[in-house]
Amino acid sequence: MWPILLIAVGGVLFLEDLDALPDEDVLVPVIVIAIGLGLALSAISQSRSRPAEAEAASVPLDGASEAWVRLEHGAGRLRVRAADGDQIVDGRFAGGVETDVRREGGRLDVTLRARGMPWGPGRERGHEWDLAISRRVPVTLDLKTGANETDLDLTDLHLTELSVQTGASKTVARLPSTGRYTVRIRGGAMNVRLHVPEGVAARVEAHGGLSDIKVDERRFPRWGGEWRSADFDTAERRADIRLETGAASVEIV
Repeated sequence: MWPILLIAVGGVLFLEDLDALPDEDVLVPVIVIAIGLGLALSAISQSRSRPAEAEAASVPLDGASEAWVRLEHGAGRLRVRAADGDQIVDGRFAGGVETDVRREGGRLDVTLRARGMPWGPGRERGHEWDLAISRRVPVTLDLKTGANETDLDLTDLHLTELSVQTGASKTVARLPSTGRYTVRIRGGAMNVRLHVPEGVAARVEAHGGLSDIKVDERRFPRWGGEWRSADFDTAERRADIRLETGAASVEIV
């Protein structure tokens, strides 16, 4: 508000120099009005700058035998973990969330979408989501994020596929310890760290631009244009990882 006050005062002084103002005392009320507006707007801003309360949301399984969960998060912080519950999704969502649920036979499709703009009064840290996904059924997890921090603990999840499409972000994912699943990571200037549990085989394919990709070659030796475990083709527990990146930093351990 102070820049507006300075502009107003400067404008009045300029007009006075030109003798364009009939009253030489007009400067005082202009200053008083500007200060009053500044204090009022400051009070409004402070009242709105309190952290937004997180709202609870959940979606029941209702007998579904598989699920597809899509998270459109945007900017902020996202935390996902597995849970042994009868809710396919259960969590708290600061900044608001919109839920779209569809059923087709035994499949449950759930989309959680960030409500409104990520930044603004009461959203100094963007959308902050903390949610659990049921491990009772096979899950395809699809993430679309922006400039955010994502923490995925999928160790106990019954995962079939993980797809992450992101921008300038930081993502840490602990992958499942059982089953066969696919991981797709797409994005630009991102920082990604994937933890493959001990005893899980993996294959890593990388495509893209000027990326810094580091793979634990003691576990996943380099074979031509990819990294892979010696027993990948026959392993019952394995992760098929594919990277499509720009100027990214990726570490797989």
